[in-house]
Amino acid sequence: MQRNIAVRLAVIAGVALATGACHTSPSGQASGPDANVGLRLEPTSRTITSGEVVTVAARTENLLGRDADIKWLAPGGDLKVEQNGRIARVRFDQPGTYTITAQLFADGREVRRDQTTVRVNPLP
Repeated sequence: MQRNIAVRLAVIAGVALATGACHTSPSGQASGPDANVGLRLEPTSRTITSGEVVTVAARTENLLGRDADIKWLAPGGDLKVEQNGRIARVRFDQPGTYTITAQLFADGREVRRDQTTVRVNPLP
């Protein structure tokens, strides 16, 4: 019985390693191939006026040649994406505070997410 359990655990561990599964340690830190993957958003400004466009660049790290894709969310804004998803240009027509989010996908699954906040002032 114990031998069967040990064999099953070894098979499960082998499958996890072979598929590149990402694990989370008890401290909440990612391990595996996604542990060092980074995503950082860099907006041109955090404050704009209604009707202006803010440009946000997505900087990634440690993807190690994997197939990567960035999906953008900008509720309340008119979003245009350029340079294979690395640049987002967003126009907000109404005053308020808005959140722009980028989701980084590697090999078809989300590995990181980052967001930035933009305050939109009314026209003077």
